[in-house]
Amino acid sequence: MENSTEVAASEGRSVDPPAIDDRSGFRSCPDCGWSGAGNYCANCGEEMEPRVLRIRHYVRDVLQELLSFDSKFLHSIPALLFRPGFLATEFVAGRRKRYLSPLRLHIIVAILLFLSISHVMRARMEVQLDTVNKRENIDSLLTVARQQNAARGDTTHIPTVSEIKQSSETIDGMVTDVGPYVLLLTSTPAFALFLALLYRRRKKFSVEHLMFSLYFFSFAYLILIPAILWMHSILFLISGIWLCVYLYFAIRRFYEDRGVALVLRSFAGIISCAFIGILAFGLSYLVSYGIAAAFGAVPFDTHGAIHINVK
Repeated sequence: MENSTEVAASEGRSVDPPAIDDRSGFRSCPDCGWSGAGNYCANCGEEMEPRVLRIRHYVRDVLQELLSFDSKFLHSIPALLFRPGFLATEFVAGRRKRYLSPLRLHIIVAILLFLSISHVMRARMEVQLDTVNKRENIDSLLTVARQQNAARGDTTHIPTVSEIKQSSETIDGMVTDVGPYVLLLTSTPAFALFLALLYRRRKKFSVEHLMFSLYFFSFAYLILIPAILWMHSILFLISGIWLCVYLYFAIRRFYEDRGVALVLRSFAGIISCAFIGILAFGLSYLVSYGIAAAFGAVPFDTHGAIHINVK
């Protein structure tokens, strides 16, 4: 014979938690009110914390998050750099606890990449604009452009050097904020679709191709950072060769491909990755510029407004 709790549950009525003796060490969940033992609620999964949180609880949570992140980061980065296809294989196999999630890893590396690009571009602009002779020359050209526009009755705004620097810094900041998510929503799905078409006869789900794409682009962005920071042709050459070799062995491990077909598919993958990456980066800057212009940080009428007639 069913008890009253089972009958109520079968009829769809709410069931109150059973009355449990407080002296048994059971606690009430602060979220759903269910009583039980242990550190987590058996009904909703909420942590059984005391109602009055103390500093030690906050410090403990912060330390746990930091140590957990450090541990996962230290396991993920070496595997990402030196074991092609390993992290994607581990993720699909369900062995995920030791590593950063592919989404978090991708966003972190993409943010670092855009910060590196922003740093290099800002440094170059400062060198170009802050040199006394160059700044005076640019100021004089802009003044001439304003006078010529005024003579033509053109009211288009021509920015000053300070406004140019401020607009550039605004766009750089917007790219750093928006760019990683644009890459996440464009390059990785596009490359995953390419892989799905390339290996359409393999019995793999779409999410498996997507995981491979996330980890591969995370690797690509990571090895580009030193080359961008130091802007040396040798570093770009090393990054390109490493990327080609990496994709070959990553496909070999994850898709279990072999022979001439593996070489041809790896070559096709590199070409498509480069094409997709260039388009995604261009789209990132266009979206960032559009957002900055929409908020008035970069006026639309600035671009193409300077026409100087030299006699």
